[in-house]
Amino acid sequence: MMHPARPDRELFCPRCMQARVASWRSELEEHQIHGITVASQDTHYVCTACGEELDDPDVEDSMVAAYDEYRRVSRTLSPSEVRRIRERSGLSQVAFATLLGMSPATINMFEHGSPIAIKEDCMLRMAAMPGAIEMLVRLHGDRLRPRQLPRGWKPGPRPGSAPRKA
Repeated sequence: MMHPARPDRELFCPRCMQARVASWRSELEEHQIHGITVASQDTHYVCTACGEELDDPDVEDSMVAAYDEYRRVSRTLSPSEVRRIRERSGLSQVAFATLLGMSPATINMFEHGSPIAIKEDCMLRMAAMPGAIEMLVRLHGDRLRPRQLPRGWKPGPRPGSAPRKA
């Protein structure tokens, strides 16, 4: 996507250590994300005095376009899809992460836009399958506090284990 050109503006240049006039640029850049090369349009300013590349203050996160392209190419889940899978499980980020063997910070990052590697994407998709969360609760529910379980759920005997004798 081509962006309309913007006028030069004064920005602080860390190399020059002062405010300088900077020219706006839009360039196709390649990024390596989880071993996959993607190209996306990057916008930034360039200091006219020294050539230092400066962040575009009007762009909140310059990697959003690259992450979106990575998700398109790799066919991995979007942040809203990850959130929807977790919310359908009835679990908090902490409980969901614990059952999947991930850190809560990882689930939070995925729900807020960080790109997902293929193996984590597969794990999240499997967690969305009917009965998957119930199986994980039976297997690893003892790792959760009782209040972390959805109402009415209880960790049960592990599949394949012999029933306890009374």
